[in-house]
Amino acid sequence: MKVMELSSVRCRYRLRLLVGLIFCLAYARPVVAQQNRTDSLSVTVAVDQERITIADAFQYVVTVVSPLEAAIRWPDTGKTLDGFDILSFDHDGPYIRPDGTHVDTLRYTLTIYTTGVQNILPLSLSCILEDGSELFTVSDSIPITIVSVIDDEATDIRDLKNPVDIPASIPWYIWVAGGVGLILLAGIIWYIIRRRRQRDEVVEAFVDSVRPPHEKALDELDQLARFQWLAQGRVKTHYTALSEILRRYLSARYKIAAMEYTTTELMVAIRRLETPYDQVQSINRLLQESDMVKFAKFTPKPDPQSQSIQNTRDIIEQTRLVEVETPDSDETSTGEVIAKAEDVKHET
Repeated sequence: MKVMELSSVRCRYRLRLLVGLIFCLAYARPVVAQQNRTDSLSVTVAVDQERITIADAFQYVVTVVSPLEAAIRWPDTGKTLDGFDILSFDHDGPYIRPDGTHVDTLRYTLTIYTTGVQNILPLSLSCILEDGSELFTVSDSIPITIVSVIDDEATDIRDLKNPVDIPASIPWYIWVAGGVGLILLAGIIWYIIRRRRQRDEVVEAFVDSVRPPHEKALDELDQLARFQWLAQGRVKTHYTALSEILRRYLSARYKIAAMEYTTTELMVAIRRLETPYDQVQSINRLLQESDMVKFAKFTPKPDPQSQSIQNTRDIIEQTRLVEVETPDSDETSTGEVIAKAEDVKHET
């Protein structure tokens, strides 16, 4: 009986040992598979178009899957890649995937300036693992077809045609001569007009210089009357102009600096010239009234504007120089002025 119990215990022990061994083998297989998948290095390449027109850009994408702690040795491509010009480059990654591997994506923008079929050669990569071992991999080659913008049936390249002569009705030198002639004519006309204006200005200045002061002053008063400034409410403007006309006349009549004097200084200078009392009073009254309007904002009694102008005209008539007429006075006053003006024209 004891022998049978001992045998039964041994059988159960062996059965448990066998079951444990089976479980160990079952769990060992996935571990080995995971280790083999983690220690791998792979590279895939792709392009967005395999047929391009010369000088067109296209995308070349390299995807690298490597172990988690591996150090990848990236190739140094420079500015070209197997005859293709690199327009731009971008490195995206690395990213960790659920299976414990790294993913790096290299994106190249390429172009080429030759036609035909050009291959992007296989890309060789390597990485070093933690234990010092090294893994190698090589990508596939991708052919790219480059076509020309010219029609495939056009086999010849023609020379440029010679320029076409366009017959001109008038030779070019005629146009040049005409342009130069117009410039010269314009210059002559401008010179003549300028000279005439200068002569007219000189004659006017000369005639104005020989005119008596009272004539110029009376003409200025006539012009002031036409402005009608008092009727427009511009009292200060009217009396300012009236005062300047009278002062210019007194400067020319008595050879004094009436434009620079104050009213008081001007009246002292006029009295020294033994001017009649009534004339001095008229001048003083008109200048004092003008000063009050200009500087004290005085408003004179409303009366027609002709009254202030007439008062100034009376002062000029009373103080004007009296010309002594001779039998030839008319001829002299007119003839001499015209003759002198003509002499001035010829001199200029």
